[in-house]
Amino acid sequence: MSQHDDKRRRLLGRLSRRFAYTAPVLALVAGGAALQANTSTDAGFSSVAESSFLLASNHAEAEGEAAAEAQGEAEAEAEGEAEAEGEAEGEGEAEAEGEAEGEGEAEVDTSAVQRPDDYIPGYSETDENPQELLAQGEELYYDTSLSTNGLSCASCHGSDGNDIGYNATFEQSFPHQVAMASNQFGMDQVHADEMTQVCMVAPMEAEPLEWGGEALTSLAAYMVEVQRRFAGEPHDL
Repeated sequence: MSQHDDKRRRLLGRLSRRFAYTAPVLALVAGGAALQANTSTDAGFSSVAESSFLLASNHAEAEGEAAAEAQGEAEAEAEGEAEAEGEAEGEGEAEAEGEAEGEGEAEVDTSAVQRPDDYIPGYSETDENPQELLAQGEELYYDTSLSTNGLSCASCHGSDGNDIGYNATFEQSFPHQVAMASNQFGMDQVHADEMTQVCMVAPMEAEPLEWGGEALTSLAAYMVEVQRRFAGEPHDL
C-alpha cells in the first residue's frame, strides 16, 4: 500500500467523523458510513454520505410522523373524554329534570279539605236550613278571627248581599266545580262544606274547621243560601 493511499484513508476517516458530529441522531449510521469510507473510493464516500443524509432525513421524517400520530391520538382521546363527559352531564340534567317533573306531578294532599269517609253533614244542600244556623253562619262569614291574615269570607265575596268573586259555576247547585279547589287540590267538584274548608286553608291561611262542628256546619248552610241567591233562586237570607 502506498503512502498516498494511506493519507487518503486517514483523510476520509476524519471527514466521516466530522459528518457523524453533524448528524448525532444517526451516530451509528454515521459510524457505519465512516467504516465504509475507510475501504471505499472518493465516489464511494460521496455515495455513503448521501445515503447517510437520506437515512437521517427519513429518520427525522418518521419521528415527525410518529409524533404527529401520537398527538392526533391524544387529541382524539381528549375529544372522546369530553364528549363522554358532555353526554354524562346531559343525562344527569335530563334525569334531574325528570325527577323535578315527577315531583311537580305528585298528588296534592286533600285530606284537610275533602269530606272524611265517616262524615255526616249537619246541614242540607237541597232543603231548607234552620234560621238560627243561617244566622250563626252569617256572623262567621264576616269574622276575620277565623283567618291568620285578617281576611274573612266577605273580604273576597262581598257583603250586604253584594255577591262577588264567584265564577259562573257558582250558579249551579252544590256539589259543583270551584276553580280554587280544582287548581290547588285537584278536586273536580265540591260540597258547600268542602268549599268552606278550601277557603279556610288557601286564601285565609288557617287551619280547617272541625268536620261536623258548629262553625263549619253553619258556614256551609249559609253558603248554600248565598249560592241560591247568586243563581237567582229563592233563598232564606
